[in-house]
Amino acid sequence: MASAEFKYILSGARSTTTIRSQSLFDLSYQEPNKAPVDIYESNMLTYKKLLGCFTYDPVGKNYISLASQNNEEWTKLSNLLILGFISSVESYVRCLLRRVLLIDEEAKSKSYNKTVTYGAAIHHDKNLLPEAIMEDCSFHSAGNIKETVKSVTGINLNNLKKNPELATAFSDFDFIGQLRHCVVHRSGLFGSNNALSLGLDKYHEYLEKPIKLDLSVVQEAAKACDTLVRELNDTLFREFLSRTINIYDWKGDLRSDAKYFDKYFDVFSPAVNKSLKKECYHQFRDVYNLRYRNGNR
Repeated sequence: MASAEFKYILSGARSTTTIRSQSLFDLSYQEPNKAPVDIYESNMLTYKKLLGCFTYDPVGKNYISLASQNNEEWTKLSNLLILGFISSVESYVRCLLRRVLLIDEEAKSKSYNKTVTYGAAIHHDKNLLPEAIMEDCSFHSAGNIKETVKSVTGINLNNLKKNPELATAFSDFDFIGQLRHCVVHRSGLFGSNNALSLGLDKYHEYLEKPIKLDLSVVQEAAKACDTLVRELNDTLFREFLSRTINIYDWKGDLRSDAKYFDKYFDVFSPAVNKSLKKECYHQFRDVYNLRYRNGNR
């Protein structure tokens, strides 16, 4: 019997890649000295600009908007934009939690028992090390976000009856997350798990159909992500600040309390709202009666 091995080349020519020898990372990068919500806005703006992409028509010798064509190229671009939107939200949550872990005493205490790899402990910059405890966390669904926030900070976002706006924002984000799952794991096809998550009775007819998103849907997806980030940013700002009432020695005067208030305000406030610091502090002070509790009138 022949000992030769059957090795017919059926799939065509192939070549050896040199990708490992290429420059893959930007070593000059430094995280912007901006609030996480501003970093998010900058990332999202980059993706939103791609909605204006054009292709050149050599026959008509003019440029045609991809969004107006609703063709295969637009389908691919719209799918990639959904990935970019969700990724921007995930990056925001990571950045925010890392910054909070550097300033909030209760969150620090909550996270002291979290495990980081030896490599991360050795090589991470001190200000980036808190992110290592979230290495195995994902933030592409409401459940993931709420679970990690509670795990590393102790803030419970599950009781949303008092915050219906955030509950709605989480629900809309989960819908976008199902679209993302289709793009990443099923080449854009709508699967049974996606239908089960969204409601099988309502979505069963779309099983194994490709996602086809027009411009308005992509814009709504971006709006859903923007809304979630802003609702989450405000909610966490209020939650973190309110639980410091019995931790810090608040005096009821911004000149004395700036050392406590500023570090939270700077992490959460967009640059455009920095001028509102005094107004924000005064409302915080008045709601918790800090002036009267500490004898200042």
